[in-house]
Amino acid sequence: MIDLCLRALVLAAVSAATVVAAADGFELKPPPAPGGPIQGTATAPAGTEWVVVFYRVAGEEEFSSFNLDVGPDGTSYAGKLEGPFPAGAKLEYYAALRTPSGIKYLPAEAPATFASLQMPGTATAPAVGGATPAQAEAGQVPASSATATGAALGSPAPAHGPIYFDGAFERMVHHQTPIEGERRNLASGQLRFAYQKSEGDQQVLLNARVVYTNQPFGGQPRWSLGDLQAAYAVGNHKLQAGDMVVQESEFTLAGAGRRGLDYAYTGQALGGHLFALNTQAHSGTEGVVWPVKGSEAYGGSLGYGWLNGNLRAKVVFLSGKDDPATAMNLVSAYAPTVQDGSTGSFVLDGRFLDSRLALSGEYARSLFTKDLVNEAPHLSDQAWRLSSLWADGPFSAQLGYRDVGRDFGTVGVAFFVGDRRTLNGSLGFNRATWSLSATALDERTNPTGQPGLDQAWNQSQSLDARVGLTQTLFWRVGLRQAHQEAELISNPLIPFSNSKRTGLTTGFDVMLPPASSLAFNAQFDRLRSEGASNTTGSSTTFSLGGSLAMGQRVRVSPNLSWSRTLSDPGDQKTTMENAFLNADVALIPGILGFLLNGGISRTVLVTGDVMENSVAEGTLQYFLDTFLKGRGRASLGLKGRYTHAPGLVAMTPTGTSTGGTGTGTPTAAFLANDNSVSILLNISY
Repeated sequence: MIDLCLRALVLAAVSAATVVAAADGFELKPPPAPGGPIQGTATAPAGTEWVVVFYRVAGEEEFSSFNLDVGPDGTSYAGKLEGPFPAGAKLEYYAALRTPSGIKYLPAEAPATFASLQMPGTATAPAVGGATPAQAEAGQVPASSATATGAALGSPAPAHGPIYFDGAFERMVHHQTPIEGERRNLASGQLRFAYQKSEGDQQVLLNARVVYTNQPFGGQPRWSLGDLQAAYAVGNHKLQAGDMVVQESEFTLAGAGRRGLDYAYTGQALGGHLFALNTQAHSGTEGVVWPVKGSEAYGGSLGYGWLNGNLRAKVVFLSGKDDPATAMNLVSAYAPTVQDGSTGSFVLDGRFLDSRLALSGEYARSLFTKDLVNEAPHLSDQAWRLSSLWADGPFSAQLGYRDVGRDFGTVGVAFFVGDRRTLNGSLGFNRATWSLSATALDERTNPTGQPGLDQAWNQSQSLDARVGLTQTLFWRVGLRQAHQEAELISNPLIPFSNSKRTGLTTGFDVMLPPASSLAFNAQFDRLRSEGASNTTGSSTTFSLGGSLAMGQRVRVSPNLSWSRTLSDPGDQKTTMENAFLNADVALIPGILGFLLNGGISRTVLVTGDVMENSVAEGTLQYFLDTFLKGRGRASLGLKGRYTHAPGLVAMTPTGTSTGGTGTGTPTAAFLANDNSVSILLNISY
């Protein structure tokens, strides 16, 4: 039972992280002209300690970083980066957030993958990289792993425009066991049109991208259209059409990727905004200029500022309809409801005492229908929030409260949860050699006790300290405590309804100049269920990872982990062991490189069964950049892959086939124990 509790706890944490990553908005905006600053904006959960952006010019090996400052509402962040970036260069970037539930990354797959940004102007020489992410954050944010593209081994090519092309082709030349009907050619690529021009106080931006793959999945088309955007700005006016990120307030229009039509006026004191946007993501050209019927949100805002902009008030109104069935990426295990309604909000933000004190508040009211299909009634309710932030030198403190009515809703926020009350706070003290932070959260869902719905009370507290033992060695330690009470009114004995969790985390960060770092982490958790049956259990996890530069030609990124879960009664034990390694070797700098990626995992189940899986992949790359005379980048590669995953065969039903071997043996059996060789071609122009 406790093993199930712990697994449920892990799944809940993963789900929460996914929700956070999906709900948070993050964007870097290019400067209007070469040499100008880059603007960064983000939204994060209340109680987030910091938001850091890591960036590099494409082709560089190391990342630099800059911080985003929190806004008066405690959830919006903004920052400006002044830097001598090469005109026309391509930036790779991602963000790291220290939230009350831990470190999150945007995009969610970072630092394994990045977002990109094209700088305006004609290309010049590449910029020089700065400190590593781990150095920039003094170990608070893990250093990024080495990329598997090999771009760091070649010289970055100048950007051009306005047409850009990226393509990849792979030809499978050998399989240990051939599969009948297998498609051995894999081709993909994208063609992008990007145009940006500034003249006086006028700016024009056009952006479009066409994507192709010769092996689409499911109902995915071979050709798809995305990143359609057009913008025109003159003075304080800006008009946008297509894909964009738009945000008004927490209870009306939250930050998310949308498409439609948007107009904004930004004056010194007066500001206005009008929008007609889609609530769901659409494919092709659907909803690029005007929302698709069934997924539209219309509205606007009007704001005014006093005291040199330190005090601002804003009213927001939106109305629309949200039908998830209209989305191109609908994935749901149940029939989602069709909703519509109108929401109005009043927002007040202020900065006082030389910006040391920030206050923010919002009151919103809605007339909302939660289920149009089943003819649910229009219900009116309210939501409000208050938050404050004090930052003075090394000390910071944050306190916030939210009260959302049972029938409150808005089409401007996906998966909005009503009927909740939340109190959260944090304290922080940061010095050059040590830091201390504490967070607390008290959240109640369905506090009114509405029959037939889940009712829960969650409390969590954390205390973290970080001490610099030397200039390159840092020690971290943290305490966690959580308490949950949840029950279904009609059945108070549901599993896991009441539980307590305590945990201890500790670790060391080692910085090895000029470009290496290691991080060791240990975590111990204890969970006790006090629901229908009393069970206890514990989990212990150790991990070691980092990035090591061995001279100028070799970089390796090891990652080792071990975890064990115990439960009582039953004396059940599950053990997991993992070892992975990425290596990037410049055999002949700028001409010949070798990439190695691989690892092994081993799991011992409670039944005593052992599952082992291993994979290794090596790629020899020959860079063709010099033959393109600076007009683009290209590489020719020879890749070998070894896979041994008997667990995959065990999970595949006998007699089934996923690829048509003609023998009745699952294709998974071939793919799980396989040796293959491929030829690769990558082009970027």
